[in-house]
Amino acid sequence: MFDQTLSLREVGRRLGIPPSTIVYYKDKYSRFIPSSGGGSRRQRYSVEVLEIFRRIREMYGMNWSTEQIENELSIKFGMLVDSIKNEQQLINDAGIKSDGDVQTVVQGLASVIEKVSDLLSNQMLFQSEIRDLRDEVSILKSEKRKLEAQTNERVMDLAMEIGQLKRDRVELFRLLRKGGVSSGPDESSFPSAAYLERPLVIQNSEGEYLGVSGKGRKHFSLEDFVKLLENSVNSHRSVDLKWENKDSNWVLVIAANEDVSGDEKAIVLVTEENVTPNNNTVVRIVSMDINNKNVPDALLFSLFKQIRDSFVR
Repeated sequence: MFDQTLSLREVGRRLGIPPSTIVYYKDKYSRFIPSSGGGSRRQRYSVEVLEIFRRIREMYGMNWSTEQIENELSIKFGMLVDSIKNEQQLINDAGIKSDGDVQTVVQGLASVIEKVSDLLSNQMLFQSEIRDLRDEVSILKSEKRKLEAQTNERVMDLAMEIGQLKRDRVELFRLLRKGGVSSGPDESSFPSAAYLERPLVIQNSEGEYLGVSGKGRKHFSLEDFVKLLENSVNSHRSVDLKWENKDSNWVLVIAANEDVSGDEKAIVLVTEENVTPNNNTVVRIVSMDINNKNVPDALLFSLFKQIRDSFVR
């Protein structure tokens, strides 16, 4: 008749303690946990160690220090550990050599059975983890679909809001240039909203159209350029803007007067609508005068470069 012995995995299974925690307890309090099998990796433990591991787990749950746990184990299980060790020594000293062949076969079978048991346990553990991961992936996919739907809906709402804001802004821009809401806009004396929102370009000596694009492929428009011109004269007390339609060109005249010094600045911007070789409709700067002096093309190119460097950020 053989005394029952257990592996660490079986100890953990019986007590409901994770294998890694059982190994940690065994390594940290090895002198209180007797085993058989010498230094082999397949050590076996008497069923009495169940109570030792259970008590260690309980003391950890009460946040006992290592010293307190070792004192408790020494007092409560010291005699039990000595008894198990003595019994193990008697068993080892008893006639194992007399039937060594049988003992070797039994140990070999036990080792094989234990390996098979470990493989089955690991397989079940892996299958459980795979099921959990599949469930998590399914949940994440469902959440992703919901977020995409919500994001698409929000993007559509924002696009509609932006479109309305643009229309309102252009209308306000038109009314302000006419001197107020009460006077009422005159469509024939002011560029259309589409004209103001078209990409603003200049043309080099090779006939190439050069414009500015920012983040999200937003282009730099005539309206954006007009705002820059307004800001450039914002130190003046009086600013007057007027649009004129001359020979299919829209001409913007900005007159700024300084109330204190009496200095005047006049900016005249001539633009026209063009269709590029790529069949894109744009607004081209034909010319620009400041105080009756024409702005050279080189200066316009430099200005557009500065606009590009700041606009694309």
